This record gives sequence, C-alpha cells and structure tokens, in this order.
Amino acid sequence: MDSRYPHLSRLKIPHEVVHTDTLVKSLMRIAETKPFLDEYLGTPQEVKLLRKAKVRAITYSNQIEGNNLGESEVTAVLQGKRVAGSKKDVREVQNYHEALDYVERLIEDSRPLKVADMCDLQKLVTKGLIEERQCGRVRTIPVSIVNAATGEKIDECPQPHELKDLLDDLWRWVEDTKDMNPFARAFAFHFIAVSIHPFADGNGRTVRLMQHLLLLLGGLRLARFVPSETAIMRGRDRYYTAIRQSRSLESLHPILEFLAECFAVSAEEVVEEGRKLLRESAGKTPEARHRKILAHAKKQDEFSIQDIVAWMPDVPRRTVERDVAMLVKKRALKTKGESKARIYSLAKWQK
Repeated sequence: MDSRYPHLSRLKIPHEVVHTDTLVKSLMRIAETKPFLDEYLGTPQEVKLLRKAKVRAITYSNQIEGNNLGESEVTAVLQGKRVAGSKKDVREVQNYHEALDYVERLIEDSRPLKVADMCDLQKLVTKGLIEERQCGRVRTIPVSIVNAATGEKIDECPQPHELKDLLDDLWRWVEDTKDMNPFARAFAFHFIAVSIHPFADGNGRTVRLMQHLLLLLGGLRLARFVPSETAIMRGRDRYYTAIRQSRSLESLHPILEFLAECFAVSAEEVVEEGRKLLRESAGKTPEARHRKILAHAKKQDEFSIQDIVAWMPDVPRRTVERDVAMLVKKRALKTKGESKARIYSLAKWQK
C-alpha cells in the first residue's frame, strides 16, 4: 500500500502514471500542434477559434451527460435567444458557461487549488438542477458511475464517509505531481476524481473543467483552443470502457491513453480549422488585396474599376474603390479621365 495515498490504495484506485508508448505518441502529436496554436495567439482569427472552442466545450461536455442541444442551439442560448430544448438542457448550457468563466477567474488568482474550488465548480454546473444541499459540497448519498447514453452501471463509487480521506489523498497527489508532464497529470486527475465521484451529480462535467483548469495552470495556453470534449463525445462508449478497464486492471494507462488521444485528435482538428481560416483570410487584408491588384495591373496596359471587380469577385465594389484610391495616393497607380470613365495604369516604378 502506498503510504502517501493510503485511502486511494485501499480502494484500489490507481494513481501512478506510466508513460506507455501509446501515451507518449499521443503526447508527441499534441506537442506538434503547439507551435501553430501558440503562433495563432494575437491574430485576428484567434477570437473565432476561441469562441468555437468555448461553444464546443459547453456542447459536448453536456452531451456526454445526455444533453440534447447541439452547437447551433448552444450558440443561440449564449446569445440570449430561445431554443427548442428542455429547460434542463438550457440551464445546463448556461451553468457550464458560468463555470468556464469561473475557471478563468481561478487562473487569475494565481494560488494553489483547493478542494473548495472543485466544489465551487460543481455548484455552478448543477445550480438549479439538483437539491441545493447537494450543490457545492461533498455528497452525503451513495452513487454509481453510469453511462448516460445507456444507463449501464460502470462502477460502484466510494461511500460518503470515505470521501474526505480520499480527497485529502487526491490533493496530496496534486501537490506531489507538480513536476509531472501537465497533460499526463491533468488526465490522471480526471480519472482519480471520477473514481472518487465526490458529488451527488455533475461529477463528469466538474472533472472535465478541472482537467481544463489544470492544463491552463500548467502554462498550456493551447488548452483554450482545444475542446477535447468533442472527441470524448464521439468515443463516449470507449470513454466508459477505458474507465472500467483502468479500474479492473488497477492501472491508469487505458484512460490516460484514451484522454491523450482525444486531446491530440481535437488539437489536430483545431489546427486544420485554423489553417483554413488563415487561408480564407489571406486575401482579405488591405495589403493582400493591394498586391493582387498590382499583380493583375502588371498584365494590363490600362484597366477600369469594373475590371478590378471582375478580378476580385469576392470583394465588395466599395472596398475595391477604397483600395484603388489608396494605391493612387501611394503613386503605385496612375489615372486618367473623370469619375466613372476613369482609367488606371501601373506606375512606371512598379513595372
């Protein structure tokens, strides 16, 4: 029995992280996405990706637990619009949004995490959905881990009188693992906390928020872009199978490998989406449009505004007129004629 974590050991809840080949491969895939996502920070497209990541985290973390709202409905709820969903589903979306905002406040606090922080997250996630006496505090009733899609019981959970000692062990483990790979640490925390199941309801959502929080506290800003809940939802049956295998084998490796794969897949999808956004926006900056106009101008002796509109059909005419006026001002283009009959040509120094 591990003397540092006697209560986890007594209940055979695995807590030792082993970097298997499969886990390492997924961690390497995640690492390969980091340069692109780090570079993406500060670009105009950053806000678009962050908004999508938030919507997807809310959508799929709730769907894992049986919520029926999709991304479009979640977006509408966040905009204050009415949707064709149950009051419970809508409330879960609103609650999770508040909880994500609370995660950001916890990061700004720059202090060690406490059990009370996890309780606060659970309170936000379950507000208005369960008995008030079970919100924001460790449960006083027995519960089981259940597959939300099938109702199948995955595992029995510790009894209420065992929870304080188990959470003490978990927080000692958090302190002891500060130098561990932050992904492996966050994924391991995810499993240990789910196995303890400290709350009457909202355990899965609370634990996924804690995983997100631990990654951000570990300096991994890319976690804001990557809603791994998307991949977990697609493989929800595998998620519950990995939990069951880790318990039966008394080893973390099945769930660590699954969660790392989910994060890697989601990160790669976000990178591809980011590259697509960059490609789409490449011709939309004034500088890019100016280069395109000058490139076409080099092939023509003279041309009109209408010619340029034909070269750039996806750019509004007013924008074309502003761009041409700027190029004339910079003396990159010459003009002759008046108003609508005006003709343009490339300045000699541009040829």
